[in-house]
Amino acid sequence: MLLHPALVFAQAASPAAKPAAAAPAASAGSYPVMSAAAKARARQLFGYFESGQSAALYAASSPELKKNTNHARPSEVSKKVGTEWGREQKMLGENAAPDMLSANTVYSRYSQFTKLKEPISTVLMLNEQGQIEMFQPRPDPPPTGNRYSDYADKTKLKLPFNGDWFVYQGGRFIYENPNAFRDAERYAMTFTVLKNGRPYSGDGSKNEQFYCYGQPVLAPADGTVVQVTDSYADNPPGRPDQVLPSGNRVLIWHGNKEYSLLTHLKQNSIKVKPGAKVKQGDVVGECGNSGNSPAPHLEYRLQNSRGIPLPQTMPVQFVDYVADGKPTPVGEPVRGQFVHNGAEAAAAVATSDEKK
Repeated sequence: MLLHPALVFAQAASPAAKPAAAAPAASAGSYPVMSAAAKARARQLFGYFESGQSAALYAASSPELKKNTNHARPSEVSKKVGTEWGREQKMLGENAAPDMLSANTVYSRYSQFTKLKEPISTVLMLNEQGQIEMFQPRPDPPPTGNRYSDYADKTKLKLPFNGDWFVYQGGRFIYENPNAFRDAERYAMTFTVLKNGRPYSGDGSKNEQFYCYGQPVLAPADGTVVQVTDSYADNPPGRPDQVLPSGNRVLIWHGNKEYSLLTHLKQNSIKVKPGAKVKQGDVVGECGNSGNSPAPHLEYRLQNSRGIPLPQTMPVQFVDYVADGKPTPVGEPVRGQFVHNGAEAAAAVATSDEKK
């Protein structure tokens, strides 16, 4: 995300800059990652910010952050916010996600303030002791429309995985999806698997500790495989390859100028070759950590070409899936949701009924 330099007073290192995944805290504290307590604490800390309680905000900063923050900076920021932004008038949206490389909860909030026309996007990262590790508020107008804003998919797409996955990036606003301000990647989305709010077990220093790593990746619809890359090594967590953005990938043509791109796949896991015909739900590879990827995850894009002309992403309306327990006939997953294909829910219900 881009920062508003006049207002950032608490900033953590970029995950891409970390040499390796951070070990979990010795004590989980009272605010476990993605817990109700962590989300409530994040809202409380935002309240300190928007109401000008700079001393409380500074006191809630982690020891490491205090070392790198001028004590007067929060007060300066609060004064500037009160003068130029006013108070939060309305919360337009919020979400929470775990940091992919540390035991932190990342809370994002989208707000309308009284003195600004542009909404404010605030990203707040807190550790399991309820302390601030990063705080970034900035004016963040909605992305401008593009020629695909009202696009309706012609292909009936299913989620490209089995089981319950977490939407790490997805949606049309930047607070939901940092890709949203770049046209070529605007509608790309990423998924991972969480257990107890965390994407990995242990210290997260190995790809095999991530729950999504090695999980089957499925064809979202019938089509023809037109591109395959399978030779790039998987990165150690925290060390993305900046040279090869998408890493190992499979591109499937569905007809009607619609192509599914599945990226960051595991090395030597791809099961298909160019020219192969695939059916919806066929396994095409495994989730990995290749390319410009700081941690194992799956990225999915629906795009309008195979590469020439340069592809543009299009909105993805998956069909027959479940989002946070709610059946969704057609929809666009957004950050913070847990999603799985509807057929799996029906199968689970049938199995449960058989056991009664």
